[in-house]
Amino acid sequence: MIVNRESRASVVALLFVLSGSLGLIYQIVWFKYLSLFLGNTTYAQTIVLATFMGGLAIGSALWGRESDRLARPLMLYGWLEVGIGVYCLLYPTLLDGLRSAFVGIVQSSGWESGSTGVLMLKLGVSLTSLLVPTILMGGTLPVLVRTLSHTLREAGRTVAVLYFLNSFGAVVGSLLAGFFFIRLVGLESTVYSSAVFNLLVGAVAIVVGRRSEEPEPSAPSQSKEDVGSPYTIRQVKVAIIVAGLSGCAAMIYEVSWVRMLIPVLGSSTYSFSLMLVAFISGITLGSMIVAGRIAKVKDLVPWLAGTQMGVALSLLVTLPVFGMVPYLFWKTAHMLTRSEATYPLFLFLQFLLGCALMIVPTVFMGMTLPIAMRIASRSMDRLGRSAGFVYAVNTVGTVVGALAAGLVLFPAVGVQRTTEIGIILNAAAAVIVLVFSVRVVSRKLTYILGTFGVLVGMGFALAPEWNRSTMLTGVFRLINKNTPPPESFPEFVDRYEPSDVLYYKEGTTATVGVVESPTPEGMQNVLIINGKSDASSRGDLPTQVLLGQLPSMFHPNPKNALVIGYGSGVTAGSILRHPIDRLDCVEISPEVVEASEHFSHVNNRPMDDPRTHMHVEDALAYLKLTSHTYDIVVSEPSNPWIAGIGNLYTREFFEQCRSKMGADGIMVQWFHLYEIDDEMLRLVLRTFASVFPHVTLWEPMAADIILVGSNSPLEVTDAKLAAAMKAPGIKSDLERIMIRDPVTLLTLQVMSDRTVRTYAGEGRLNTEDLPLLEYGAPQAFFVNRGASKIDDNDDRIRASGPETYLLRRLREKPMTAQELLNAGRLHASPMRGHPLLAYFFLAEYLKKQPKDARAVAVMADALARLRKPVESLAYRKLLTELTPRDPKALERYAWEKFESDLKMMSAMAALNTAEPERLLHKSVELTKDTVDLYRVRLADILYSTGRYRQSLDQYMRALEIREIYEPDQYIPQDQILLRVAQCFYHLNDRQRAAGYALQANWANPRNTGARELINQIWLDGGGGVR
Repeated sequence: MIVNRESRASVVALLFVLSGSLGLIYQIVWFKYLSLFLGNTTYAQTIVLATFMGGLAIGSALWGRESDRLARPLMLYGWLEVGIGVYCLLYPTLLDGLRSAFVGIVQSSGWESGSTGVLMLKLGVSLTSLLVPTILMGGTLPVLVRTLSHTLREAGRTVAVLYFLNSFGAVVGSLLAGFFFIRLVGLESTVYSSAVFNLLVGAVAIVVGRRSEEPEPSAPSQSKEDVGSPYTIRQVKVAIIVAGLSGCAAMIYEVSWVRMLIPVLGSSTYSFSLMLVAFISGITLGSMIVAGRIAKVKDLVPWLAGTQMGVALSLLVTLPVFGMVPYLFWKTAHMLTRSEATYPLFLFLQFLLGCALMIVPTVFMGMTLPIAMRIASRSMDRLGRSAGFVYAVNTVGTVVGALAAGLVLFPAVGVQRTTEIGIILNAAAAVIVLVFSVRVVSRKLTYILGTFGVLVGMGFALAPEWNRSTMLTGVFRLINKNTPPPESFPEFVDRYEPSDVLYYKEGTTATVGVVESPTPEGMQNVLIINGKSDASSRGDLPTQVLLGQLPSMFHPNPKNALVIGYGSGVTAGSILRHPIDRLDCVEISPEVVEASEHFSHVNNRPMDDPRTHMHVEDALAYLKLTSHTYDIVVSEPSNPWIAGIGNLYTREFFEQCRSKMGADGIMVQWFHLYEIDDEMLRLVLRTFASVFPHVTLWEPMAADIILVGSNSPLEVTDAKLAAAMKAPGIKSDLERIMIRDPVTLLTLQVMSDRTVRTYAGEGRLNTEDLPLLEYGAPQAFFVNRGASKIDDNDDRIRASGPETYLLRRLREKPMTAQELLNAGRLHASPMRGHPLLAYFFLAEYLKKQPKDARAVAVMADALARLRKPVESLAYRKLLTELTPRDPKALERYAWEKFESDLKMMSAMAALNTAEPERLLHKSVELTKDTVDLYRVRLADILYSTGRYRQSLDQYMRALEIREIYEPDQYIPQDQILLRVAQCFYHLNDRQRAAGYALQANWANPRNTGARELINQIWLDGGGGVR
C-alpha cells in the first residue's frame, strides 16, 4: 500500500507528539536515576544537564547533515527512534554497571567526595550514559524538517508545526512522568514501557517511509518560488547568533523562575513539574502562533527582532510585579479548604501562577527558533543541515545559560540580577538583528531602536529591589497552616519583613538566610532555606541536641560519627562533647555551612574542632563513595515533601547507612509528625524497620520524632547513662534542654521495637525505584492533618504497652522525688513531651512534697495543656498561698481567674473582679511599679467592666513604664495605644481618641482595630482625623 503525502504528514505529526512526550519522560527519569549515585548537588545536576543538552546539539547537527543525503529521511527518523528504544531497554542494566565501576574507581583511587577527580568521573559517567540516546534524539527534528519540506517557503511552516507538535508532546510527557508514571509504576517500569513505545514509533516511521508514494530526491531541484533565498548571508549569521543568545537567555529565565517560585509554591516534585509544564506550554503556544503566519510573511527579520523585544519587555514588566506574587498567591490559595479533593485545584492554581509569570515571554521564545531556522535555510539541498545547525546552536546556548546561571550568576549577583542579565541578552539580540540585518538604516529603524532603548532603560530604572521577605517568608507554609493573609500588600511586607536578617545569600543550591525571631524565652536565630525554617537556636534545640546525644550515649565506645545534614551545627557540636576521634559532616549547601556561624553560641563551634571534616556533597553520593565506617550515623535531612529529600528515606539509603556501620553501630533518623499523615509516617517507619533489626522511637519534643536503629539490642542502663552524664560537657548540653537525670531521658521513648513494627504494619516500602514518599508527602503537607494516631500507640501511656527502657528502670527501682519533679517539668513545658505524663509524675511528687511551689506551678501548666482550666486554676490559687510575694504567680492566678469568671458571667451572676484587682495591685507594689504587664492586666479588667477613666490611667502608666524599663515583648505597643484610644472614645474625647488610634496604626499598619476606630471617628464627625 502506498502512503500519500497527506497521510504521511498526519502519521508523522502523531509520531512526533509521542516522540516529544517520550523525550521528556526520559529526561525526567534519567535525571532521577543519575541523581541516585551522582548526587543532587548543583555541580552534579549541571553535569547531567550539560551532557543531555550537548548530546541533543551534536545529534541535531550530525543527523541534520545526514538527512540531506538520503532519499527517504523518514526511514532515518524511524531508525533513530528504534535506536533510542533499544538503548532505553538496556539503560537500567547499563547504569548498574556504570554505578559499580564509578564507585570502584573512586574508592580505589582514594579520591575524596567532591574532588576534581570525582567531578571529572561524574562527567564521564554522564557522557557514557546519556550521550548515545541524546545524539539520537537531537536528530529527530531536523530529519523530519527535511522529510516534510518540499519548498523553502513550505519549510518555514514545517519547522514551526514540528516544533509545536514536539513541544506539545513535551507538555504531555512532563505531566505523565511528573504526576502518574513514576508515582504509580516506578522508574524502571516507566523506562521499559517508554522504550516499547519508542520502538513502536520507530517501526511505524520505517514502514511509512518505505511505502511513501515517492522518494524525496537527495538534492531536489528548486521550484520557481525557491529561486534565490530572500535572506543574505549576513542575515543568516545573525539568525544563528540570535538562536544561541535566545537559548542562553531562555535557560537563565527557566532556572531563575524556579528559584523565584520555590519560596512561594514550595519545593515539591509536583511544583517543579508544574513550573516545567508552564514553561513548555508557552513555547508550545508561541510555535503554534508562528506556524500559522510564517509562510505568509515575506521578510521574517523584523519578526525575529520582535520576538527578542517581546521577551525583554515582557520580562521587564514582571520584574516589579514579582514582589507581589507571594501575597497574591496566598490570597487566592487561602480560599481553598484543605482536603484531598481540593489538592488538584491547589496544584492548578500553582500552574496558573507559573503561566501568569512565564506565558508571555515563553510565547515569544517559542516563536524564535522556527523563525531563526527559516531564515537560516537558504536552499533545499542543505535544509536538514541548516535546521540542525540552528537547533544545535540554540541548544548550546541553553547549556551555557544553565551553567552561567547556576554556577556563576546566582552566587555572584543573585536571582534578580541574573534575570536582568537574561533581559540584556534578549535586548542585545534584538539590537543585533535590527542593526546588522537591514540593508538601509532608515528613520523608522532609528525610531524603533530609540523607543526600545527608552523602554528597556525605564524598565530597569523602575524595577524595585525585591524584598528579602519574598524569599524568606515561605508563603507556601503559611498557606498550609491556613493562616489568613494580610488585607493588603503593604501590610504583608510590614508583617513579614524580617526585623534583623543576620545572613542572606542566594547560592548555587538554595537561598539561605538567618533571621532573628521572638520566642517566649527570648530571641532566637532561625535558619531559613528556600523559605522554610530548618533549624533554630531555641525552638528546635531539644531535637538537635538529642540527635547527637542519644546515639553517643547509647553506643558502648563511639569513635567515628557521621552527620547527614549539617543545619545549625548543634547536632555535630553535641556529638563532639563525647571523646570521639572523627566526625564527618555532609551538607549539600555550602551556604548552610557559612550560615551556621550565626549559631556558634549554641553549637559548640564544631567547625573549629580538628576532629570535624566537612563534605559539601549529596548524602547519597557520599555514602556510595566513602570507604569510612562509622559507629554513629545521624540523618537529619529536611522534610520529605521537598523534591529529592525523599531519597534520604528510602530502603536503599538506610541500607547504605547500615553498610557503613560497625557491628555495634547505631543510626538515628529524624522525622516529623506535623505536615504529614499517618500513612506516610507508617511508610517511613516500615521502611526503616525493614533494614534495621532493632528499632525504637523517641520524641524529643512535640511533633518531632527520632528513630534509633541498630544491628543488635541496645544496652541502655541507668548506670551507663548516669556515668555519661557526669561529664561536664554532656551534662551542660542536656541540662539546657531540661534533661537533668537518666530517667527523664528515658521518659522520651515512645515506642519499643515491637510497637514500632505493629504501628508500621505490612505494606509497600519507600524505594529508589518507587519513591512513594516523595509523591505522597506533598499532598499530606497540603491537607496538614498531622500524624494523630501515634498517641494511640504510645507505650508510656498504654496500660498494656510493651516493655520500654523506662519500665525496665522502674522495675529495678522507683523514681526519686527529684526525678519525678525533673520529668514532670520537662513534660509540662510547652512544645515538650506529653502533659499527661507530666500530670502523673507531678501527682506522685506532690504526694511526697505537697507544698513545693515549683511543682505546684508546673502542675498548673500541665493541667492547662490538658485543657482542664478548673483544676489548673485551683493550683494557681494554691501557688499564691504558698508564694504570696511572687508577683508573677499573683498575676497568673488573677488573670486566669478573671478570664474564667468572665466566661461564666450571666444576668444571674454578675462579674466580681475584686480579687483579681487586689492581686494585681499587690504585684505592682512588689515590683515597685516597674513591670508594664501588671498595669496592662489591671487596665484590661477595668476596661471590660466599663470603668474607662480608671482603665485609661492604668494604660497611660503602662506606657510610661515601657519608656523606662524593658517592655513585655508579648504586649505589642499598638495594642496599648489602641486601648487608650478606645478609652478616650468612650469618654467622648474624639480628638485624643483619633490621635492615639493614628499612633496605633503607625506602630502597626495591620492593626485592624485601629483602622476601624479611625473610620468610626471619621463617620462620627472627624475628631481630627485627616
